[in-house]
Amino acid sequence: MKKKIIGILGGMGPESTAIFYHALIKQCQEQYGAQYDEDYPEIFIYNLPIPDVVEGLKNEQKTLEMLVQGAKKVDSIGVDVLVMPCNTVHYFYPDMAKSISTPFICIFLATAKKIKSEGYKKVGFLATDTTITQKSYDKDFERNGIDLIFPDEQEKVTSIIMNILAGKKLDEDKTELKRIIQALQEKGAEAIVLACTDLPILLKQEDVNIKIFDTVEILAEATVEYAIGKIGDEILE
Repeated sequence: MKKKIIGILGGMGPESTAIFYHALIKQCQEQYGAQYDEDYPEIFIYNLPIPDVVEGLKNEQKTLEMLVQGAKKVDSIGVDVLVMPCNTVHYFYPDMAKSISTPFICIFLATAKKIKSEGYKKVGFLATDTTITQKSYDKDFERNGIDLIFPDEQEKVTSIIMNILAGKKLDEDKTELKRIIQALQEKGAEAIVLACTDLPILLKQEDVNIKIFDTVEILAEATVEYAIGKIGDEILE
């Protein structure tokens, strides 16, 4: 089986990129029984440090230029598919995708299709301020008949994400996240989307009694499916 070469534009944040790489390896094992080194695809990771985007887009043009250059650098290696395991900077996806010739998997579309395939209509949405204020997910979720329910305490979610980025995995933050999730359930959420790839570092499915859609796992699953030809351009915007 010929596998596509995967390029990862990461570093946003660095730890979630490492977790995404591990998720890719697990998906290879689960999807087609990878066992030996030769069973896995070629994978290139480029860790790109960009200005903070969690709390807002302070220098949008500079950030876009850096991301486009990063995408072009990965593209130039000769990869067959590009992925970027960060929800927040996917706001720049359209301009980035236009700048390269390599197929670029969209985390928004992959997540929307996954949720729709499992029959959920109303989901609680945990993400950065930027992802929410820029309405990054709205179009793909509307197309797939999914309603978003947002937390009343977004500033607390942001504070937790910033702590994770700083390497602080605090028990009190996990408790707060679980409380916020409970409040989203009370508002009608049938499932919860961790629409920030840093949140799964702190919160796992076993921590709560509601279905969790982890965008790290969703993107990893879609990437491997694309790499082995199981799916095609339906996960590209």
